[in-house]
Amino acid sequence: MHANRPPYRSKHFAVSIVAGLISFIPAVSLAATCKAADAPYPPTSIHLSASADYRVADSELTATLSAQDEGPDPASLAARVNQTMAWAAKILPEVQGLHWHTSGYATTRTGVKTAPWRVQESLVVRSADPQALLPLLGTLQSRMQLEGIDFTPAPGELRKVQNHASTIALQRFRSDAIRYCKAMGFTKPPLLGEINIQTGQPPVSVRPFPVMMAARALPGPVTARPGEFRGRVTADGTAYCQAKAE
Repeated sequence: MHANRPPYRSKHFAVSIVAGLISFIPAVSLAATCKAADAPYPPTSIHLSASADYRVADSELTATLSAQDEGPDPASLAARVNQTMAWAAKILPEVQGLHWHTSGYATTRTGVKTAPWRVQESLVVRSADPQALLPLLGTLQSRMQLEGIDFTPAPGELRKVQNHASTIALQRFRSDAIRYCKAMGFTKPPLLGEINIQTGQPPVSVRPFPVMMAARALPGPVTARPGEFRGRVTADGTAYCQAKAE
């Protein structure tokens, strides 16, 4: 009978394993250190905005009129309002290129005993030739109420000046980004990130208030002076400064 003996292990084998572990651990640590040192720094970014103003002449005229009547019988009132609107529809074609539509038909109570009901319908008229529309408004307000007139720019002209202002705003944005990065020591042209183009709410066009008051007070010729439409386009975004490779 022989007693069980532990397996024989070479002393040289054990020493080589330990030495291998000791040499492997510093290698992993050094690799991690080198990787952290080689990692690029976050790019220097700047957030900026640049804007450009624009203006365009008001060349289209929109007028709002209404036919209304008050009394005790809603059916009779509606018939008279319909007659007035039919009369207006016959004379509107006298102006070439006129666009119009009806809106806002309503029958409401007034709270007045002698005339408890009111029937009203609105008429919106638009023309690219204000000087041709103004005399017609004088005729229409002989039987209708002129609620208001408003000058606006032609849609095509408005888009043209807005596009031009957008180009200028973008050019200013790029120039500002180059200048700011250069001021911080970055001589390479910056990379441009996301840029948002925003068109600011334009102010209300100038309106001929004294003429409007006269037009509401008495029927007759309507005269008005067009104003000017103004707005602003803003380019807002981020630029990333770059240093030249050494």
